[in-house]
Amino acid sequence: MHPHAPRTPRGPQVGIVVIGYNDAAHVTTAVRSALAQGPVVREVVAVDDCSTDGSAELLARLAATEPRVKVVRRRVNSGGCGSPRNTGLDRVTSPYVMFLDSDDVLPPGAVDALLAAATGADAEVAGGLCVRRELPG
Repeated sequence: MHPHAPRTPRGPQVGIVVIGYNDAAHVTTAVRSALAQGPVVREVVAVDDCSTDGSAELLARLAATEPRVKVVRRRVNSGGCGSPRNTGLDRVTSPYVMFLDSDDVLPPGAVDALLAAATGADAEVAGGLCVRRELPG
């Protein structure tokens, strides 16, 4: 459970951190797959790792129409995945957190299944599969 947020009266909710770098072709699909999980997803924090391909602008447009999306743009490219994930983790307010890369897609029901597994086993960590979409080249 994320230490910065208490449970809400509506029950556990999940924040999903989506990280991406120069992946304009896929990043909004990844974010939309997170939003499509339904009301269990309180927020999607999309972290752009200083992209130069228009990814940040696409995310900003999506956030303008979807109140659950927060966009964070890193000023310097991290060169990896850990720092953008930590950047997103710092912004999440939900009691549970999931991570998703910009070239991945969550299948329907994925968040509910992982949350049920975690809460049912009183576990702090649960793992599952996503649909992996490799970048070209």
